[in-house]
Amino acid sequence: MDDHGSRKIEKITTLALFLVSLILLVGFVPIGGAGLFRDAAESVLKGMGADTVSIGSVSVVFWTGLRVKNVDAYKRINDKGDGYRVYAARADVRCNLLGAAAAFAVNRNAFKSGRDVFREAYEKPLELAGDLFGAAASLRPVKKIALRGVGLGFISKGRPDVSVSGAEVTLHRDGERALSGKVFVGEAVIPTLAKIEKLNVRMSVDDKKLELTDGGGSVFGGELRMNVAVDLNRSRILSGEALVSGLDLEKFCAGTGFSPGSLAGKADIEARADSGSPVRLDSLKAKGLATVTNLTVKDLALQKASVVNQLSRDLRLLRFSEVKGGFTIAGGRFNFKEVAGVGDVLKFRSAGWVGFDGKLSQDFEGELSRNFVAGLPKLVRNSLEKTESEGGRFKCKISGTFHKPRIEVDKSVYDRAIGGFFKDLFK
Repeated sequence: MDDHGSRKIEKITTLALFLVSLILLVGFVPIGGAGLFRDAAESVLKGMGADTVSIGSVSVVFWTGLRVKNVDAYKRINDKGDGYRVYAARADVRCNLLGAAAAFAVNRNAFKSGRDVFREAYEKPLELAGDLFGAAASLRPVKKIALRGVGLGFISKGRPDVSVSGAEVTLHRDGERALSGKVFVGEAVIPTLAKIEKLNVRMSVDDKKLELTDGGGSVFGGELRMNVAVDLNRSRILSGEALVSGLDLEKFCAGTGFSPGSLAGKADIEARADSGSPVRLDSLKAKGLATVTNLTVKDLALQKASVVNQLSRDLRLLRFSEVKGGFTIAGGRFNFKEVAGVGDVLKFRSAGWVGFDGKLSQDFEGELSRNFVAGLPKLVRNSLEKTESEGGRFKCKISGTFHKPRIEVDKSVYDRAIGGFFKDLFK
C-alpha cells in the first residue's frame, strides 16, 4: 500500500476514534433542552393529536436515557366543551437511546403518521394502552420508566369532571415483552360517586393484559383494597374485586353532594366484577354486598317530602343499628333485590335500583314501632296496617332523584284511612 493510501486510512481511523470518543463523552453528559430536543418533543406530541403542548425542558443522556420536565398537553374533543388535560412534572426513561431508536424504527405502528393518539386515549384508552405498552415493552433497550407529578383532568361540557392528581408511576422491564412496577395516586375524583386518596398498587402490563394487584388506599375515610386484571385488546375485565371497610358516610355525603341533609355511620362494601365485563362505568357488571352500621339519617330530601311530614315530622331524624343489602351492578345502576334496615322507630325492606346519576326507583315497605304509632293522630294510625307487635306497616314507591324524590303511597293506605274514618263516624 502506498503512502497516500496509508494516510487515508490513518485519517479515517483517527476520525472514527474521535467520533466514538465524542459519543462516549456526550452520551454520559446531560444535554440541556434549550431548544432542539424540547421543540422536537413538542412537535411529536402535536403530531400525535394534542391541540396545545408545553414542555419545560428535555435532557438527553445517550447511554442512560432521557429526562423530560413539566409536560402539559390539552386535547379538545368536540364543540360541546368536552376535552382533557394531561401533565407530568417529570418523566425519566432509562435506556440506550441509540438502541431504542433502532428498535423503534421497526415498530412504528403505535405512532404511525396520521394517528390521533390523544383522541384514541379519550375514546378507547385501554386499546391504546395495549398498543403503547406493547410498543414500550418491545423496545428492549428501554430498562425503566418513571413518571412523577402526573395528573389528568377531564372536562365535560366546559366543567371539571373526573380528575387524577399527584400520581407516580415506576415501571421496569420484566422479561422480553412486559413491564412491571408500582403506581401511586395522590387523589382520584369521580364526581357524585367517589374520591380515592393515597392509592398504592402493583402493576404488570404487556400488549395483551394489564394487572393491578395488592391495591390499597383510602375512600372517604374508609380502607380500600382492590385487585383487577384487564384484557387490553378487548377492553374486558378478566377478574376484579374491591373491598371498602369503614367508609365514613358523613364524608361521603359531603364529598359527593349525595343529598341535602346529613348521614352518619360506617359502611362496608365488597364487590366482584363479572369476568368479561366491559371496562366502562356505564357497562360494568358486578355483584356485591353493602352493610351500614350505626346509621343516622337527618333531613334528607326524602325525609322532607310532604307525605312524610304529613305522617310525622319526627321521621326527619332516624337511627338504624344496621342496614344491609346485596346488589348487582349493570347498566349504570346498583340493583337491589332487597335492602333491610333495623331501627328503633322504623324497620324497612326495599327493592329496586339506584343509578350512578342519582336517579332511583324503589318499592319500599316500612314498619313503625308500637310506641311511635301510639303517638300518631287517630286518622294516621288507621291508615297503617296493624302488625303483631302493635306497630304499623305501610307501602310506597320512591322515584325521582335523591335531591328531588317522589313518593307514591300505596292505595291500601288511603283505603284504610277512609275506612277507619267512616267506621269511627258511625260508631
